[in-house]
Amino acid sequence: MIEVRDLTKVYGSTRAVSGLTFDVKPGQVTGFLGHNGAGKSTTMRMILGLHTPTSGTALINGVRKRDLRDPMREVGAMLDATEVQGGRRAFDHLQALAHTGGIGRRRVVQVLEEVGLAGAARKRIAGFSHGMRQRLGIAAALLGDPGVLILDEPVNGLDPDGIRWLRTLLRSLAAGGRTVLLSSHLMTEMSLTADRLIIIGRGRLIEDTTMADLLARFQGDVLVRSPHAARLSRVLEAAGATVLRAQSATVPGTPSATVLRTQRTGSPTASGTATPSARPPADEGGWRVPATSTSSSATAQGEGEAPRASPFTTAVDKGKVPMSGSSAAALDEDSLSATDRSTTALNESEPPGTRSFTAALDEGELLVTGLSAAAIGDAALASGCAVHELAPRRVSLEEAFMEITQ
Repeated sequence: MIEVRDLTKVYGSTRAVSGLTFDVKPGQVTGFLGHNGAGKSTTMRMILGLHTPTSGTALINGVRKRDLRDPMREVGAMLDATEVQGGRRAFDHLQALAHTGGIGRRRVVQVLEEVGLAGAARKRIAGFSHGMRQRLGIAAALLGDPGVLILDEPVNGLDPDGIRWLRTLLRSLAAGGRTVLLSSHLMTEMSLTADRLIIIGRGRLIEDTTMADLLARFQGDVLVRSPHAARLSRVLEAAGATVLRAQSATVPGTPSATVLRTQRTGSPTASGTATPSARPPADEGGWRVPATSTSSSATAQGEGEAPRASPFTTAVDKGKVPMSGSSAAALDEDSLSATDRSTTALNESEPPGTRSFTAALDEGELLVTGLSAAAIGDAALASGCAVHELAPRRVSLEEAFMEITQ
C-alpha cells in the first residue's frame, strides 16, 4: 500500500507539489493523471525516495522507501526506461540488478520471458527500439516479484499488442493483491486498465475517485426520442434542463462530441465555429431536420486508406456511429435506419484527409443536459408525452478529464 500525506515539494519559488494526500490500495490498478507539469513524476520520485519532500510523508507498506527491509521484493518501479547502459546486454543488465537484491538467475530468465524479450536477452540494449526498452524497464520492475508497482508512462513506445499485453499483466497483478500505480497520457487505455483515478493539477489534488464514479458523474447528455418532441422540449426546459433540438452540423476535423457541445455553447472548435442554426418550425410530431447535401451512402474509409480509430461516438437510433474529424470508422449498415443513412454520411466530394462528417439526429430526437434519464421519463409521463427511447450518452475519460482540469 502507498500512503501520501500532505506531500509538498518546492523548488526555489516554484511549488511543484502542494499538500497532496491520497492512498493507493492493493487489489486494484490506480491511474495517476494530470497535464504535463502537474507534478506526477515529482510525486512518484518522492514516493520512491529519489526526491526529498519539502514537507509531508510518502510511505510504502507503512515506512519510507529507504527503510524497507527488502526493497526489491517490496516495490518495483519504472520511471525512465532510457536510463540504462546501452553497451550492456539485456540479460546482463537484469542480472546486475538482481545481484544487488539477492535475486537468482532463474528469476531473470522468467521476467525476460514474461515481457517478451527472451529472444533478445543476449542483444545489446543500444540496438533496442523504444518499445523494447520499455519492456526491459518493466522486467526490471518485476524482478523481485514486488507487492507494489510504480510505473511512469509504461505504455510509451509499445505497439497495440504490447499495450494489450501490459493491460492484461497489470490487471492480473492487481487481481493477485498487488498495489499498482501508473501514469499515462493515453486516456482510452487508462479507462480500460484503471479501477481508481488520482487526478492532480498544478501539484494539487483534483480528484480521488473510482473510474466508474467519475464517468457516471459526467453522463451529461441523454438522447430522447419522442413523437411529441416540441412539447417535451418545453416541459424539460421548464424543469431546468438544457435541450438541444435535432439538427445537422458539419465541422471538419472535429469529434462529434465536440460538435454537440459547441452547438449548445456556440464556442469555437479546433477547426472552426459551429453555431446553432435558427430553430426550425416545430409541431407536435417533433423538430424537422434541415436537409443536408451529403451523399446518401455511408463509407468508412477512402480507397487505400488505413483505418483510424476514434474514442468519440454519437448515439444514432439503435446503433452507435463511430465518428472522427478526418474520417469515419466503419458503419454497420444493418444497424442504421433509413433516416440514419440519409442524415449520417461521409462527404465523398472532399479529398481524403480533409473529409468532414455530417451528424444529424432523427426527427423527434432531443439531446437533454441537466436531467437524468429517470427524471426525463417522469417529466414525460406527467406531461402526457410519449417517449420511444432514453439513452444516456457515454462520456469518455478524456472528455471528463478535460472538463475537470480546465
